[in-house]
Amino acid sequence: MKFAKSLVLGVFLASTIANQAHAYLSIAESGEILPAGKYQVGLEPQVLLNRGGGANLNVFLDTSFNESTSGRITMGAGSVDFNAFASVKWIPFPDVDNQPAMGLRAGGGIARDEDENIVQLQLAPLISKKFGTEYGLTVPYIAIPFTYLNMDKENVTASNLALGSEWHPVDWQYGVVGGEIGFELNKSYSYISIFATFPFDDQKGFGK
Repeated sequence: MKFAKSLVLGVFLASTIANQAHAYLSIAESGEILPAGKYQVGLEPQVLLNRGGGANLNVFLDTSFNESTSGRITMGAGSVDFNAFASVKWIPFPDVDNQPAMGLRAGGGIARDEDENIVQLQLAPLISKKFGTEYGLTVPYIAIPFTYLNMDKENVTASNLALGSEWHPVDWQYGVVGGEIGFELNKSYSYISIFATFPFDDQKGFGK
């Protein structure tokens, strides 16, 4: 446990220094893990704020593998012509008492941006902490993803800081809403996105 905790913190600090990520690949999730047997679908509009601006629309599907690991498949289109991405989120340290949830999200995918084909490999340290309010549970999170980008003519790295929060409204059983802002650190986009996720299972359908 001590080694794993040191590994998570070390990668988080290293990624902060390295400044290596791809910004339009937003995080759009906290360190919370879906309950076993649950799935959720999500929708995320995203507005790009630099490098010519524009907008993307992403859809995703989540599932859990165990109490500390979940997976996501994302597809999107828009200013970035096409993006398909698969990721695994591993949270070895859950949100307990005063300890925040800490872990990593790793993934890979492909994208098409104008006449450029891009292969993406990403690692994103992730920290979140839930807070109860009179309006519902809120789960702010911070991540610094970094991605190796293999393109037709060159290989590059880029980075951004992702700050966001999930919100579980009181007495609303149909999902979670949230928002995220990304700040360019190196060769990336700055952006604002909002998202909504809707959990379901095979027996009960949609709803928490």
